[in-house]
Amino acid sequence: MFRILVLGSGAVSGLYAGKLAQAGCSLDFWVRKNATDLKQNGFQISSQPWGNFEYFPDDVFETLPESLDGYDLVLNGLKCLPEIGLESILGKAIPKHLPILLLQNGIGIEEPVSALYPSNEILSGLAFVCANRLSNGKILHLDYGELTLGSENRSPSKVCETLVRLFQSVGVPAQLTDSIRQARWKKLMWNAPFNPISVLSAGKNTSEILALDESRFLVIEIMKEVQILSRLDGAEVPESQIDTFITMTETMKPYKTSMLLDFEAGRPMELDAILGNALKIAKRYEVETPYIKTLYGILKLMNGSKRVE
Repeated sequence: MFRILVLGSGAVSGLYAGKLAQAGCSLDFWVRKNATDLKQNGFQISSQPWGNFEYFPDDVFETLPESLDGYDLVLNGLKCLPEIGLESILGKAIPKHLPILLLQNGIGIEEPVSALYPSNEILSGLAFVCANRLSNGKILHLDYGELTLGSENRSPSKVCETLVRLFQSVGVPAQLTDSIRQARWKKLMWNAPFNPISVLSAGKNTSEILALDESRFLVIEIMKEVQILSRLDGAEVPESQIDTFITMTETMKPYKTSMLLDFEAGRPMELDAILGNALKIAKRYEVETPYIKTLYGILKLMNGSKRVE
């Protein structure tokens, strides 16, 4: 049996871990709090695309076991925030056979993990999904669900192939990619405009953002900046993807972004993973990205954090 250690119990990790449970995997969850409640009540998934289901983890704990030898994969579904370091959770060394899957938002997030665990395979996953956590263990899946997986430092990757097969066996549209960095830029092309604008517009959903000519223009200009960065970074997302995303967003159910939900709940926002790292890459290639820079500066003020150097 494929045994997985899941870090975090948010919308993305809870939803996709649930599909892996349906595929026959064994799941243990590490959470910062409410472990007893989650162990007793499990997860209740309200999924419009995949149907409602519930599942119970094999174990839930707030302190990791001393040995991770029995696991086949670590699935990191935590928010990608500077203050959340894997070293503080997993320790400085983990078994060399143990791969880590980063099922998180952002660009340039694999390098720090590879530097921390140079002997381990680092996988990356991008979920194109509309899903929110309503409360502990309760997740609402509104639309989409496509999953792209790839290995940062192994080719071919047997564990990636295994995960794709497992997801596909339970109806998740999963695909394997040899260019996970391009997939990350593609996801960022959507996240970079819609997440920040939803916060700065005082809570507008995706449909409302696109309905106004001025905010629609802003979305497209930010997408253009991301497209330029992807090309300079050697993982170009075609410019035609902009029209594809606009059309896709217009047809999907109105959606409150994860950054907006974090802001409304008083939680830290994933500013650096989504915007700050993009600005570092822009600085590396000496290109100006004024729209991204403006959003980042304003949101940093709202988040009460220091600027990126």
